[in-house]
Amino acid sequence: MKYIVKTCLILIVFAGLLASCGQPAPEVSETTSTTMDGFDTLNLTVPDKYDPPITMESVMAVDATVKFLGDNDIYNNVWTRAYSQLLGIDMDYQWVADGSMFNEKLGLSINSGQIPDMFRVTPAQMQLYYEAGLLADLTDVYEQEASENTRDVLNQNPTALKAATIDGKLIGIPLTDAPVATASLLWVRQDWMDQLGIAAPTSIADVMEISRRFTEEDPNGNGVDDTIGLCITQNLWGAVASLQGFFNGYHAYPTIWYEKEGSLVYGSVQPEMREALLALQKMYAEGQIDQEFGVKDINQVTETIAQGQCGMQFGVWWNPYHPLNLSQQNDPTAFWTAFPIPSVDDQVAKSQYTSNVGALLVVRNGYEHPEALIRMVNFWTDNILDSEDDEIRRIFLGDIEAPDVVLYKYTNVQLWEPDATLIGGKKLREALASKDPSGLDLDAQWRYRIIQAYFEQGILEAWVEVATNGPNGAVSILEQIAVDRGMMNQFYGVPTPAMAEKMPTLQTMEDVMITKVIMGDSIELFDQFVEDWYQLGGSEIVEEVNTWAEKNQ
Repeated sequence: MKYIVKTCLILIVFAGLLASCGQPAPEVSETTSTTMDGFDTLNLTVPDKYDPPITMESVMAVDATVKFLGDNDIYNNVWTRAYSQLLGIDMDYQWVADGSMFNEKLGLSINSGQIPDMFRVTPAQMQLYYEAGLLADLTDVYEQEASENTRDVLNQNPTALKAATIDGKLIGIPLTDAPVATASLLWVRQDWMDQLGIAAPTSIADVMEISRRFTEEDPNGNGVDDTIGLCITQNLWGAVASLQGFFNGYHAYPTIWYEKEGSLVYGSVQPEMREALLALQKMYAEGQIDQEFGVKDINQVTETIAQGQCGMQFGVWWNPYHPLNLSQQNDPTAFWTAFPIPSVDDQVAKSQYTSNVGALLVVRNGYEHPEALIRMVNFWTDNILDSEDDEIRRIFLGDIEAPDVVLYKYTNVQLWEPDATLIGGKKLREALASKDPSGLDLDAQWRYRIIQAYFEQGILEAWVEVATNGPNGAVSILEQIAVDRGMMNQFYGVPTPAMAEKMPTLQTMEDVMITKVIMGDSIELFDQFVEDWYQLGGSEIVEEVNTWAEKNQ
């Protein structure tokens, strides 16, 4: 398989650098016809076409980031036309909803008896709908239809197909990605550190001192007391401005399961959480954390970053693409650097990550053509992930001239190679060191040119690619995490019965407790939470998880 990272993450940079890199830009297509789509001119691997065509009813999540050109929309676009004209599958969307409302609308739709032929679910939803007899067994059609590329992608993560299996039956197709890509890194405003003469952080003590100085010493130079050391969102966990990285520095692993003294334990109720909570409480009391973080969502925190008021945040490797890139709206010299999670002591801190599959594609029990989903997956893995054809990528993924129009968002069928980010990143860094990009594929060659534009032409916007894929960029830290600086969530099965029933309430309790302690409530609130967690279902969940582990590990 070739190295590919989601195109939306790099096109933003490409558009601004084309002139500097000296590369001609292809014209943007706003087409709707078969001829103008150019399917007949492409070297595609196409599964058997249904003749006569079949109809597949589905549903879609479409939020404000999904944009269209010309008269295209979610019902008529390059992907619906490709499925129809090349595979003989006519997509018919029952409804389309914003991503924030998708799961709620899906539940209402299924409860009313309107079950799509193919749709996207979480592991918990898959378990629920399977138990209700609503989902097809895909075991046989997968064995009969899955292409070599499809099998390769799904086998790169050894737990992917296991996570999609219930009672020995393959019930869903996992939407794969790199597990280690979910690991937290520490992102710090490098230009602020340089301005204040601050060295790279190597310990949690350094993190707290940098946070203090960023808060007190006016690093944005505007003469106003408007900066904070550490950004946090009200959601606490996730890809941007999250807390898991900070806790990891204290050897605490909230929200995941890991082995301790011979059994799996839930990280959020372990004693290591306590010291980290007290440290966050101190930072909040000293104004190093936004005093209103408990009511600020990701959009509001993104604005704080864009306004140059935040100096550090724990997030994932691709954060420079968004939202850290927004820092340059007000300061062209803004540059964020990634660091491994610093430790509170002399033990190496490990970044937590999960190999769990967050979403799967399932088929309605009774649908006449369950193999159609496998053929759609094959079309993706055989033609998108394995392609070095610029025209195929332009037509199906997006055009450099329209970086905000990300075409793959028009389809539910997206599988990404778990190993690609690390493998491709290593090859790119080797090419940068030797100054020889000849062995790189198309994506990596683009990144090579952008990184060189930063160092050789002074294109400041190119720091985004330097910070992610450059010589000491975030991807190089992911490699360390994958080897010996990571703590993987060791529960990857579908939710256990007690987990499905009680964990949502327990998770809410956990988030409320953490927020309150940070904002000044007694640390004894954590002690009470631990006691309540076990009494209100946690003990039962622990027992079920360890029973699962005995059978699956």
